[in-house]
Amino acid sequence: MMPFPPPRLLMLACLCATLSACSSPRLNAGLSLGPDGLSVSPSVSAGLGGGRISYAP
Repeated sequence: MMPFPPPRLLMLACLCATLSACSSPRLNAGLSLGPDGLSVSPSVSAGLGGGRISYAP
């Protein structure tokens, strides 16, 4: 029997499948400079049914 894929790989596959059904998918990265240094905030957004869906961890 084949073992289940790792959770992150499964989440990435689900995200790719979802974005392929959406219009104009985008991967974004927000940069901010603060007292602790540079931080990067990734996000994913896509159009769906006339609206826009965005996710940022």
